[in-house]
Amino acid sequence: MIVGPCTVITGGAEPQVHENAAIRVLGAHIANIGGAGDLARAYPDETLWPARDRVVMPGFVNTHAHLARHLARGLGLRSLAEWRAYDRALSLEDVSRAASAALLEGLRHGVTTVVDFHRSGACCDLSLAEVLGAAERIGVRVATCYGAAESDTALERRAAIDESVGFARELARRGGPGSGTACPGRPGRLRGMLGVQATSLDGIETLLAEALEAGAADHAVHVDLALDLTPAERWNRPGVLPAEALPALWAHVERAPRDLLAAVRDRGDALSASGVNATAALLREGDLAWGSDDGPNAPPLLEGSPLPRMAEAHYRRLFVHGARWAADHFGEELGVLAPGAPADLVLLDHRPATELSNRTLLQHLATGLLRSSVSGVMVAGQVVLDNGVLVTADEREIAARARECAARLWNRLG
Repeated sequence: MIVGPCTVITGGAEPQVHENAAIRVLGAHIANIGGAGDLARAYPDETLWPARDRVVMPGFVNTHAHLARHLARGLGLRSLAEWRAYDRALSLEDVSRAASAALLEGLRHGVTTVVDFHRSGACCDLSLAEVLGAAERIGVRVATCYGAAESDTALERRAAIDESVGFARELARRGGPGSGTACPGRPGRLRGMLGVQATSLDGIETLLAEALEAGAADHAVHVDLALDLTPAERWNRPGVLPAEALPALWAHVERAPRDLLAAVRDRGDALSASGVNATAALLREGDLAWGSDDGPNAPPLLEGSPLPRMAEAHYRRLFVHGARWAADHFGEELGVLAPGAPADLVLLDHRPATELSNRTLLQHLATGLLRSSVSGVMVAGQVVLDNGVLVTADEREIAARARECAARLWNRLG
């Protein structure tokens, strides 16, 4: 298949902008990027996915989401206690419908890969299967875990960790060593990992030790920092994760001591934060990724006229740091459009009135580019959104079933 003619933004650490270009997709990966006319002449029998001069860029990686919390919109939940009550009230159907609706919202904003942190106290068993079932339904990449929380009893924490370990191993077994996919026809789309949610510095150490004992050395860990600390708090516990453990993902790092961030960053772990303000506060950390948490499943926008360094940090947050961690985890070079990379790409209805080039890309990113509607999405070579229409499932049914579940869930919560 050839996607074009279009303006290609390659993504990656050194993005390039190619006008009047096209992308040739072979199977699940990109085979060629070149001039639209050149590729059309070289491969006259290939199917054309008309881009109609839209902008094509890599799909976004959302590094920290709570997909099952999508049905809480309108409840106004704020405190940890309120969210714990919500999580405990979830049924398996709630998890499925919420995850489907959340992933669809993300897809409509160009999100093709999501790292989910899941909790549903009344249905620990089988709930991760519902999350990944939703990922298959929509057609996106998802890594998920069942989070063990510091507020849990020892038995509850063990059950959560065992659920994540068992699920990750089952995914790997189905897809072959190291692949982590539950669907051989869609390599690399589904992954399992471990999750821990800490509210104190002691809790971080305890939970990670329990996860490592249960098999975290073989699987990446997703750390949800539900801390109430100042950045000046001291962290004097080096080696909380051994050097040989896979790179971890630390979410809500805006709440973490700077000493801890320095230690995990030096280890090669990824740091994730939610909201635009977190970017400004942590600009000097340099390698911050983006996560939606329980908010909108869409990349944050820069408001006003940001400084060039802010626009550059925003670009790297959305296109580089999360994708780099996810690439190691999924075994695919995500976040970049290049020959050999996965065909995870987004078509934007963006036809700027001024020059869109290498030198103006960051300014367009900070102004109109991310406000443009998404007309098409391809994940691993499969078209999942075409001319604004979801082709993998019935979007109206997804919304209707989600509203029904939300009504019953709200009633249970009183």
